[in-house]
Amino acid sequence: MCGICGYYNLSLFRRTEHDLVQATRLLMHRGPDEEGYYQDEQAGLGVRRLSIIDLQTGRQPVPNETKTVWVAFNGEIYNYRELRRDLEKKGHAFATRSDTEVLVHGYEEWGEDLPLHLRGMFAFAIYDQRPSASVRLFLARDHFGIKPLYYARVNGSLLFASEIKSILSDPRVSREIDREAIDPYLTLLYIPEPRTIFRSIRSLPPAHRLVCEEGDVRISRYWDFEPQVGRYANPEEAKEEIRVVLEDSVRSMLVSDVPLGLFLSGGMDSASILALIARHTKEPVQTFSLGFGHGEKSWDELEPASRIASFFRAEHHEFRVTPDIVQLLPRVIGHFDQPFANPTALLLYLLSGETRRYVKVALAGTGGDEMFAGYPRYPGMLLYQRYRHLPEILRRFAVYCAGSLRYNSLEGSLKARRIRRFLEGGMLTFEDCYLHFLEVLNRKSREEVYTPAFRDSLGIEDPLGFIRSLLRGGNGLPPSEKLMTADVQSYLPFNQLAYGDRMSMAQSLEVRVPFVDQQLIQVAGGIPLSWKLRGGRTKGLFREAVTSLLPSEVLKYPKRGLNLPLSTWLRGELFGWMGALLSAERVSQRGYFRPEAVESLIEAHRSGRQDHSLFLWALIVLEIWQQIYVDGRGE
Repeated sequence: MCGICGYYNLSLFRRTEHDLVQATRLLMHRGPDEEGYYQDEQAGLGVRRLSIIDLQTGRQPVPNETKTVWVAFNGEIYNYRELRRDLEKKGHAFATRSDTEVLVHGYEEWGEDLPLHLRGMFAFAIYDQRPSASVRLFLARDHFGIKPLYYARVNGSLLFASEIKSILSDPRVSREIDREAIDPYLTLLYIPEPRTIFRSIRSLPPAHRLVCEEGDVRISRYWDFEPQVGRYANPEEAKEEIRVVLEDSVRSMLVSDVPLGLFLSGGMDSASILALIARHTKEPVQTFSLGFGHGEKSWDELEPASRIASFFRAEHHEFRVTPDIVQLLPRVIGHFDQPFANPTALLLYLLSGETRRYVKVALAGTGGDEMFAGYPRYPGMLLYQRYRHLPEILRRFAVYCAGSLRYNSLEGSLKARRIRRFLEGGMLTFEDCYLHFLEVLNRKSREEVYTPAFRDSLGIEDPLGFIRSLLRGGNGLPPSEKLMTADVQSYLPFNQLAYGDRMSMAQSLEVRVPFVDQQLIQVAGGIPLSWKLRGGRTKGLFREAVTSLLPSEVLKYPKRGLNLPLSTWLRGELFGWMGALLSAERVSQRGYFRPEAVESLIEAHRSGRQDHSLFLWALIVLEIWQQIYVDGRGE
């Protein structure tokens, strides 16, 4: 696992002014073990390495035998041993034992189709200066976007890096804000790729490659997720395939020359991974769980996690922290480089820091909910298909009643909020109802917060349009079967995987995600949603598939997850801090929001009439981000 960066001169007659050393060293947290460079008049590659495989000879960048093809690589290739054997049979000679070198020889053999042969998480840059081909730079990112890769064009050069801060180190790169990125951010708590908060910088999307050649830059998709619902004759066949492929995915991710562990919650996903790791290792598995103080026991899963660890005789590490949000948040924002407002990111940052004291690599259960229908919105949408047949007058009355539902932030439960969203969606189309589940604040309410000038500058672009297009995809599936497709290409990469990478790498910890695997996702994509929700429960089929692996209490434990009691804190101990950050003076200075509208949201939340915690948190994050990246405080 590493941080990579570099440049490529699109013109042979222009020398770069890019400071490759400075850009690379800004990624030191992603790779504290080694630093490496390759540079000539045309291009440059920089790497900060976190040594995981081949600690002695795996130094990067790695060349081919003639030193005419060089690679800088961030990630892990889980099938590198099989690929190496195949490439050696074709005559390629290897100088290291690392998975990185497979990319060099794989590129020589397969060219731009190289990513199609890889099973793993990756973002890499290959500089090809062989005489037989025109000099080129080849970038690629993994199928699901587990590893990040950003790029920018400036003065005839293309810059790229694992993080935005590395690109911004070049003073020629504009810091102009993309104002149109703010609306989707406030809708979803993240900025959908390929857009970033900066107009001049873009993210290479998951499953895409970028080629610079002869002054031209072209981007193309190399793989697409096309679920084949109906590939299994019955649920029993599907369950067997789940067990086989998940075990294979976990086994493939145990390859490491350094200590390895597991993030353990009280749920089925991480417990299933623990059960499978235990099958393939002789030593006790090291497991790590996080909870926090102030008596908010209902908001964490330390107790069930401890019981699961004990069942599998794991070497369990339990951390209880009292997060100082005021001090912690600027550090976390600094690792995203742009606004990102899922508050769970703070907890993963803390968990990763504690875990890094013991291991360099941790597996995590990220992706299980998207693969096997773990979110309550999935059964909600199946129910919606029947609910829509009720008389309109009843559904309108339900919308009216929904306004009286209150969210009890002290219980750590989102049930009332979900029921309210479902009832409000009863008068909407299928896709609009689903989007209503996802958005933090609906468009009408957001626009009431915006100043007229900012609202007019947004034009007519739909901030949910990219998800809407996925739900309308032309693969011929029923609407309910497109939900997984949409989440795997939006919520999973832009939210879950994004904060998983940024927060773990901020602590120099590699995180591997067995559920986010090409083979497993093909299995999940072949299972109808109604099967996945067998018995009317989230993950019904998956629950049955792993029954033989887990103690019965795990299967009965209600899904809770690791959350912050944000709603309570913003009414209590963080209220004054929030008020100072979102004061009328500061809000007016930024020019995006009406001060009186923000004040109204704060008052409605403080009084308990409504829960606006997530939207207010998004405003707080945006303000602190602007203080760091616009005002220049704390960089």
